[in-house]
Amino acid sequence: MPTLKTGQPAPLFTLQTIEGEQISLSDVVKSGNQALLVFLRHLG
Repeated sequence: MPTLKTGQPAPLFTLQTIEGEQISLSDVVKSGNQALLVFLRHLG
């Protein structure tokens, strides 16, 4: 995966919610909403 720089659009992706449902970035932003993505590395 290429490295993103600040301000670049995120690539589209789909993840599973804690309820087991699938949600994609395109689902969130298609209605004009903005999304803030924060990725944390598990250090355990």
